[in-house]
Amino acid sequence: MKKRIGCLLTALCLAAVMSGCSQNPRVEKTPVETLAPATVEWEAPDGDRSVRGPEECLLFVPEKDEQKLVAHSLRVEESSLKDTATVLARKLLAEVNANQVFRNVREVELYRDAPIEISRGVCTVTLSSAALQLSYSDYYKLSLALSTTLCELNEIKYVNVLTAGQSVALDSAGRLPMGSLTGHADENLNVLWEQMEAKRTPQGGDPSKTPLSSQATVYYPLADGRGVACDSRRVNFEGQTTSQLATMLLDLISEAVLAQHETGNVPDMFEYLVHEPVSSEMEEGGKLITLSFREELQELADAWETDIPCIAAAVTLTLTTFVPGVSAVCFRVADKPVTEINNSRFRVGTILGGLMRRGTFGIFLTGSTEVYFELNGTLVRTEKPVDLETADSPRVQLNALMQGPDRADANRGITSPLPADAREDDLLGIAAEGDVLLVNFSGGFREKIAAQGAEKEMLLCYAIVNTLCENTGRKRVCFFFEGDQVEWIAGEVYWAGEFLYNPGL
Repeated sequence: MKKRIGCLLTALCLAAVMSGCSQNPRVEKTPVETLAPATVEWEAPDGDRSVRGPEECLLFVPEKDEQKLVAHSLRVEESSLKDTATVLARKLLAEVNANQVFRNVREVELYRDAPIEISRGVCTVTLSSAALQLSYSDYYKLSLALSTTLCELNEIKYVNVLTAGQSVALDSAGRLPMGSLTGHADENLNVLWEQMEAKRTPQGGDPSKTPLSSQATVYYPLADGRGVACDSRRVNFEGQTTSQLATMLLDLISEAVLAQHETGNVPDMFEYLVHEPVSSEMEEGGKLITLSFREELQELADAWETDIPCIAAAVTLTLTTFVPGVSAVCFRVADKPVTEINNSRFRVGTILGGLMRRGTFGIFLTGSTEVYFELNGTLVRTEKPVDLETADSPRVQLNALMQGPDRADANRGITSPLPADAREDDLLGIAAEGDVLLVNFSGGFREKIAAQGAEKEMLLCYAIVNTLCENTGRKRVCFFFEGDQVEWIAGEVYWAGEFLYNPGL
């Protein structure tokens, strides 16, 4: 692109000179000056520097009369999305406790050591059991404050709020789920609560005949036993009984798996269930959902191109995140509980009594990154699973791009415009300056680009640019090779200067 611009400017200069000569033939012709090579003010990064720098964030704290949320500015200097979200949640709870926004409640804190979980735009916050002392309306308003604060971060779209590992009901019958929340800045909290309260089953009414529309996070197993991904969607439930909520969520898990398979010839989970989910009360408190499968459950796992541990993880995470009061799930196959959860990547070990809890499957949850591959001569965006804790690392994002498309994408004809022998150690360093990402590649990577030829050079360049800008929020990328800017490699792209995010290529 920059090469063409340079040629166009040169042609304009020539035209101007020729025009001047025709008006005054006695003027002596002089050589045309070409544009100077593009220069940048930054040095190439040697090693990685944190891309997430200090940022001004907003805390949305409920007023004492709980009418609205008031924004407080806060400077956060954490280097990862998870750490930033954790700091914001802790600061918000500290403000609420210090100002005694909710009366007669001792301090509400985050739960244990890992209370923040972020995957694919969904953040799950787990509060300590002190939150159970809040009234239904106060619990909902505190959750709105958390979701509004965290959804101000670009990477977070939805927030789930749990207490001590469980979803909390917003009615005395223990049936009304809160679901996934979004931001609600500048809205009246009392009005929002009235809208939520209107979803309850009327007194004396039949919960099985009280429909519910709610945002829910659905976890689904990834192919090849790689773990579990999640997605948030609007769901219409026919009723509010535990069995009805669980049944619809299981159906959505099947739909999510189906969406990953191009053939569409994938069996539904209910084809392998002996009967509908059964809910029961546990002696230590909380609800247990039991799923009884036929002995051919492995056939379902094979058809889904995954394994039973990943299916169990997806089901447990989905049900415990949404259905109020559910603290455990039990899989029974041929009337025997599944007590061993191990696969090639994750080892949980023996599950006592077959009681699978949300905390059991945290290691199965993956993060994701958006990468740009090639399909029929254009760039297409696709999602790839990556490690949950490092999903916001540009190095991890580029490494996912270098690994090429997954099997499902490859079956669709998607290919990588990068050299097949591109490796992570080709990336010598990456850093950020304002809205510009500085990327320093090895000389070997430059040689790989040259060997691949000019035909794929433009798509290769913008696959890298778009992948980085898509995931980091930066607008430009500046390339270095062995610490230096390079003008030409394969002849199609002028590599010096900066490249703008171009998702339309």
